[in-house]
Amino acid sequence: MKDFQQILENSKLTEERIKDGLLHPLLQKELKPREVFNEIKETTSAYFQNGSAIRMIGLAGLRGTGKTTLLWQTADFIYNNYTTNIYFFHLAYLQKYDIGIREIQDGIEKYLADGKLWAYKEKIVLLFDEIHEAPNWAKDLKILYDLFPIAFGVATGSSALLLQSTADLVTRMHIQHILPLNFREYIGFTHSEIVKIPDLRNDLEKVLLHSENAENLFNDLQSLKPDLDNFINKIDNTEERIYDYIVYHNIIRFLLIESKFQITDHIKDLVRRVIYEDIPKLSNENLIPKNADKILSRLAASDEINIQSLSQSIGISQNEINQNLEILVKAELLNVLFPYGGIDSKINKAQKYFFMSPSVRKAILTSFVNTDTENIYAKMLEDTIILYFNRIFRQTEIISFSSAKGSKNPDFIIETLPKPIILEVGINKNTTKQISKSKIKYKYGIIINSKIDKIKLNNDIVIIPLKYFLLL
Repeated sequence: MKDFQQILENSKLTEERIKDGLLHPLLQKELKPREVFNEIKETTSAYFQNGSAIRMIGLAGLRGTGKTTLLWQTADFIYNNYTTNIYFFHLAYLQKYDIGIREIQDGIEKYLADGKLWAYKEKIVLLFDEIHEAPNWAKDLKILYDLFPIAFGVATGSSALLLQSTADLVTRMHIQHILPLNFREYIGFTHSEIVKIPDLRNDLEKVLLHSENAENLFNDLQSLKPDLDNFINKIDNTEERIYDYIVYHNIIRFLLIESKFQITDHIKDLVRRVIYEDIPKLSNENLIPKNADKILSRLAASDEINIQSLSQSIGISQNEINQNLEILVKAELLNVLFPYGGIDSKINKAQKYFFMSPSVRKAILTSFVNTDTENIYAKMLEDTIILYFNRIFRQTEIISFSSAKGSKNPDFIIETLPKPIILEVGINKNTTKQISKSKIKYKYGIIINSKIDKIKLNNDIVIIPLKYFLLL
């Protein structure tokens, strides 16, 4: 434990150390905070100013989404506003010395708290990077939380972090999901001169998802159009930028890489590490990683799969396929949608799966098919739309798809009350039959079209340019 005293001293952050952590390793300049950072600051301030019950934040997300950068930005915010008593622990590094959460707790108790964690009164912040690398982290973190009531903690972890969270820890840790970039963030990182338009996103969300009818939606969107265009007109080559965002640059770690081949290789490696490193460590199921690899390859080509036929074709039991799918969703490689209808429909019918990052779908498919086709890009558009709804609703349960036989089936159904909103997505989709011929009684329909510039109204259906939707 004598060695840990030195580690503890080195782990205490200084202003210089925080500034180094904020710098991009290649460009040596600070990256802008992501939009989610505002929520992290609110949670942090609520504790230090009002004694909020939330005093532990988990930053969970797909590899490469910027969790460690957010950790350093949080450290900087706390250091400048609340306390300089901050300690940073990189668990992957500390594992070389067999140091995990339990050893950190023992060391703090001995060297900082005079043997009495519960009696320590000075404000203190503990930052844990890659916490999933520590054995028994969930159990040990719960114990530390209970025995050290003054401490405020922030931990980063792979999305598979959620696989090992216990019920007790869930009540103590606020999980903040760090998703791939939205288009506004992508533009903010690549167009430093663009100034954010206040409340643009909130106004757009209210209009698109909370209008009384299609006519109100159309009129309100037309009123909002000047502000939307004010933002879009500052973007050079908007259509190319949208394509680049969807296909290559929605994962912040690869944002500054220009080579498309390098990005694809990096994303393939990211997926491999999630499947072969993260999930086996954190899943209680004895699953074979290469089977998850096979399933992802099938899903990349088609979002809906038949479990029975897939089981026969790749030689995996239906039960194991379902277990793999569940874990891949929890690991946030995939989003899942259930069929529209009652509980029986959601349980008994097939689900559809979409990739959390459309770039992952493309990277997986590059080894099998020509990915420069409209069909593949259309699938990536759908991935992007579901990513947006995941961010808006904080869950995908409110989004479903129609699987009715003998009927036109729209792409997505947003289960708002008292009637749902029906949504279609396409590269140049202008036909309204998928919505108007549906047997679902809907409030209004929305078609997102990637090729048009003008907003159109067709009875109770509004056709919206993709460029506007992406500003949500």
